Amino acid sequence: MADIFHITVLVLLTVYPAYRLFRNRSVSSAAMLVAFWCSALVLGLDGQAVRSPEAFLLWKGAGLYAEALLCPVWIAFSLCYARRFSLREISITQRAAFVLSFIPAAIVAVYPVRAFLFAPDFAYEKVLFLEPLAFFFYLQIMLFLAIALFNLEATIANASHGVRWKVKFAVVGAGAMAMSFILYFSQSLLFRSLDMGFMTVRLGALAFGALLVAYSEVERGAEERIVISRSLTYRSFVLLLAALFLVGVGIMGEGMKLFGKSFNQYMLTGMGFAACVALVLLVLSEGLRRKLRVLVQRNFYGEKYDYRVEWDAFTERISSARSRDELFKNILIAFCETFGVVGGAVFMRGRHSRNFLPVCFHEMDSAETLFCSDGKLAVRMAQERAVLDLRREGTDFDAGEARFLKDVEARFIIPACAGDQMLALIVLGRPINMAEQYDEEDMALMGALSRQVAVVFKNLRLGDELAEARDMEAFGKVAAFLLHDLKNQVYPLGLLTENAREYINEPEFQKDMLDSLEGVVARMKALIRQLTHIPANPALDMRPVDLMELARDTAESMPENTVRFFGEPVIVQADAEEMRKVLLNLYLNAFEAGTGAPFDVHVGCETQPYVKVVDYGRGIDESVLRDGLFVPFRTTKEKGLGIGLYQSKQIVEAHGGTLNVTNVAGKGATFWVNLPR
Repeated sequence: MADIFHITVLVLLTVYPAYRLFRNRSVSSAAMLVAFWCSALVLGLDGQAVRSPEAFLLWKGAGLYAEALLCPVWIAFSLCYARRFSLREISITQRAAFVLSFIPAAIVAVYPVRAFLFAPDFAYEKVLFLEPLAFFFYLQIMLFLAIALFNLEATIANASHGVRWKVKFAVVGAGAMAMSFILYFSQSLLFRSLDMGFMTVRLGALAFGALLVAYSEVERGAEERIVISRSLTYRSFVLLLAALFLVGVGIMGEGMKLFGKSFNQYMLTGMGFAACVALVLLVLSEGLRRKLRVLVQRNFYGEKYDYRVEWDAFTERISSARSRDELFKNILIAFCETFGVVGGAVFMRGRHSRNFLPVCFHEMDSAETLFCSDGKLAVRMAQERAVLDLRREGTDFDAGEARFLKDVEARFIIPACAGDQMLALIVLGRPINMAEQYDEEDMALMGALSRQVAVVFKNLRLGDELAEARDMEAFGKVAAFLLHDLKNQVYPLGLLTENAREYINEPEFQKDMLDSLEGVVARMKALIRQLTHIPANPALDMRPVDLMELARDTAESMPENTVRFFGEPVIVQADAEEMRKVLLNLYLNAFEAGTGAPFDVHVGCETQPYVKVVDYGRGIDESVLRDGLFVPFRTTKEKGLGIGLYQSKQIVEAHGGTLNVTNVAGKGATFWVNLPR
């Protein structure tokens, strides 16, 4: 029977990690495979030593290597199991511990097996007597396995509320397996010997731990990736347990001296192991921790909550969110951990709908449901603006609302109100400790936290509205630029229409009119192409352009005898169509400023190529120059858009040039376009 049990445990330790690695090829799965197989190897070699007493030194010699390798493989397993593994995130201390964990293997490689142990009557009494070297050998193994336990505790301590319950049994099971070896090797401290009869207890402990791991991963998933914070400091339960264990070992040693064989070694060791595992499970129990927390707060501090601590923790959770989804999740986790409930959901009022729509579920079955603004629940919460305890006040709501609240085992509904608006409803599920009593202190803290949540949600809504306003503003700017270009294109068409009444029958006018219309059509098509595909930074079509020729061509859109040209041809690299927009805008401004009087255009090259447009109107008001002549949407014209000069300046600067103005009040203004050579 014992052999069957032995083989069953070996199969479990061998097959399950291989199956897990096959299903999930990850560093964590590979580390589990090595740790479990090394543990199985220790069991197998010890079993062979017991079954073949005549060759026990051979089997035990190989077993010493396997026992020594338990240290690095279990430390490696504890550093990556259920964690987001990265070599860079492993501290220097942990790396040093991993390297030092190979010392027991080095000791085995240097010394022969007889330097560790001897067994004069092993065929009759399965006890290995240890040499002093073995005492220190097994002490090192226990210390390194304790480091693995410390790492496993760090994993569970860093797990969030929603993850801890998923990995709790798996981490406890892995810890139980490591603890079983510590208990087994602790005989070396007590008796300077190893009683192989304890193998059955160790087999049971390993089977129990492996089954816990398998159960947790099959039932609750094995894909968690807990992030370990280097800055996290906490009181280690493993260190306390290790201290208690060493004290217990000392007491047991004294008991053996006093009572001898009447002190039942096997029973006491088994009970001690079971008690340790039970204690770990109780400490990791959410319900027990909740009870202890409430008990300590109320009996030692007079209040259930330390409000400063709760507020700091809640604020820290909110401020650490890096996305909207993470913000919602952090809010629910904070409520669940603070008030000891299993899960929750957030229902937020839609921006374009008055109904409350689900935006986040945490440890609660998601549902395609909503709370109508005119439903009984929303109306009641809007009127009372207080936390609703469903156990005390019932669920007299609409049928769909009542069914949803029953399905998710809801206990509390908390309104998040800002001013006269109810922005969201927070639904909290059943308590972890079903016997916990909630009073006015709980309700007050829920209300305080919900008001903070309402402020956050209001800021989110204001941010959305601001983003929409900016989008509309951008659209308005595009529309304004479009209207300005259309206005400049319509102007020459108006001149053609007026002149056509007199000269339509003249062949020369007909030819000029067709040329002008073709030019307008070409520019309109180019404008349509730009609007069809607007790049983030439009590229200029830079080609050699004669500024004098471009200035004269642009003037053809103006009435006859309104433009006087001075200067000489100057060749520059420019986008002809874009510069045409600039010149046409300056021409129209000069023409309107002079109330139809002629204006001058100078083209030349001094330090830089330039085009100068001089009008002889009233000039520009000093207030306009002071406030900003090139600011968009600012105009002094009755029907102006305030776009032309701003757009012209942008085009000139895109060419690497400058657009400046000089002004003499009452005598006119001069605009300078300077371009690079």
